[in-house]
Formats: sequence, structure tokens, C-alpha cells
Amino acid sequence: MTDVGLPPQRETIAVLDDDASVRKALARLIATFSYRVQAYGSASEFLESLKTSVPDCLILDLQMDDMTGLELQHHLDSRGPRIPTIVLTAQDEPGTCDRCTDAGAVAFLVKPIAKDKLLKAIETATGRPSAVLSRCSPSRMRAGSLSSID
Repeated sequence: MTDVGLPPQRETIAVLDDDASVRKALARLIATFSYRVQAYGSASEFLESLKTSVPDCLILDLQMDDMTGLELQHHLDSRGPRIPTIVLTAQDEPGTCDRCTDAGAVAFLVKPIAKDKLLKAIETATGRPSAVLSRCSPSRMRAGSLSSID
């Protein structure tokens, strides 16, 4: 796990992606929004961290090696804790958004992700009233790219 950004007044966002470059880019971007970020490279690493702290929001890659994002969502739903979750994917297949939101995801974003869409999703997940997201409308979530923050 890597901590990035430490402002105590903002929520902690966990980023879970097995692609190190995506994980680091997301962590840097989210830290610029003044959130505290904890980055994880595997579902097992993230689950182990829950023994000591629970994030306010989880940003989760759908396709991972050790456990898919959907499997992790089901695991958390059945065993706890309940964490507002944003699902990311590069492979937008029919029905995937519905399966993720049915499992409790507050947002479903298709890579590359626009930073304004990501911020709105985080605000929604953490309960900030200014954010409104359209569920299951990936075409609205595609503009922009994480690579533009470098």
C-alpha cells in the first residue's frame, strides 16, 4: 500500500488496480483533489488492509488477476464492510454496468477516465451533495484521459 496526500479534513479513497501505472496515475490525480489516497495492487492486499482501516470510498478496476472487481464487490457485500465503490473498466461489455451497479457500485466509469467525471463519482460516493451521476451511461463517462494529468 502507498499513501499519497495527507489532508486530514478530506476522506480516504482506496485505489485498487493491478496495473501499476494506472494505480499511480489515479492516486496522483485523486490526491490533487485533496483526498487522502491509499493505493493497492491486488484484492488480497486491499482486503488485508481492512483489518486496520476502512476507506470512505473504493475505486476498483474490474479486470484483475487475483479477484475480479465484481467478485470483490460481492465479497464485501456478503462479509462487509460496506464501502461506496466506483468501478473502472477498459472493457465495456454489455450488461457489465448493470451487474456492477446491481452489486452496489455508485458509479461505473470506462477508461480512459475524464478527471471531472472521476471527481463527480468520488463526490457521489462520499456523499457530497453537489454531484449527480448518470448510472450506466458509459458514453457520458469516456471523455478525457488519465494520461492528460502527467
